[in-house]
Amino acid sequence: MSGKKDKSKSKSSPLKRALIIFASVIFALAVIFAFFMICDAVAHSKARVVPDYAMDVEGLEDVLSKDKSGWTDEDYDFIYRQTGLTKVYFDSVSAVNETFILACQQDLFFNAEPSHDAANFGSSHDYFPDEYFHMAPLQAGDVLISASVHTFGWRNGHAALVLDPTTTVQAISIGTDSMLQTTAWFRRATNFLVLRPKISAEECRSIVAWAYENLIGVEYSLFTGIFNAKNQIDDVQTTQCAHLVWQAYMSAGYDIDSTGGPVVSPKNIANCDLFEVVQVNGFDLDALWS
Repeated sequence: MSGKKDKSKSKSSPLKRALIIFASVIFALAVIFAFFMICDAVAHSKARVVPDYAMDVEGLEDVLSKDKSGWTDEDYDFIYRQTGLTKVYFDSVSAVNETFILACQQDLFFNAEPSHDAANFGSSHDYFPDEYFHMAPLQAGDVLISASVHTFGWRNGHAALVLDPTTTVQAISIGTDSMLQTTAWFRRATNFLVLRPKISAEECRSIVAWAYENLIGVEYSLFTGIFNAKNQIDDVQTTQCAHLVWQAYMSAGYDIDSTGGPVVSPKNIANCDLFEVVQVNGFDLDALWS
């Protein structure tokens, strides 16, 4: 009798173990999925930073009514905190465009619920489908940065190299080669930075010319710098958004990866000392993307 019991137990044990393993796997997957959903929700909640103080239209108009040559550091700081435009922008233009500056003020304080476009599994782009923010006039060699793309809760962001005032080259996503684009992607994003290199216009033209020649039509790969060389200056095989910008500058001998790791990210470029900020929209005006 006891032998039959033992035999029955031995037959049921493998099935029971299989059920336990199956249930454990399902539970683990559910926990992982819930974790990423929470991370995604947290990322969505930080899609855009809007100033926590009041928009002061009259105060801005008062400053703009004064001759720019008489603006003080306090004036520039006030304008920056009301518009996101820095002294770098004003030094690059001959006249004060009050209409544009007031529009940037409205943009900086714009506060609405963005859309979340899931282009790839686990990846989402935060943007405003019906909003195009105003962007400072661009120069060849400028870099556009956004933190509006996040993957499983990590804000990996996006970057582009400016070739001329209306054209950029971008490596957009898996399955598409790098291509010429306008600035529209960034102007609809929940945040962006306009960065300008502290180098000569001649060097910028050289970088842009190299990018035209070598960085259009390149295969996109998230693993650029891991499974192949990071510096592919002699033959660019693969790239991703930040790597494309990095490679263009590396062609002129400038390593704009602030961390120096095998993979460069938009955040690494945003924290590179070679650049100065022209305009901020949707980022913390003090921390930027630190």
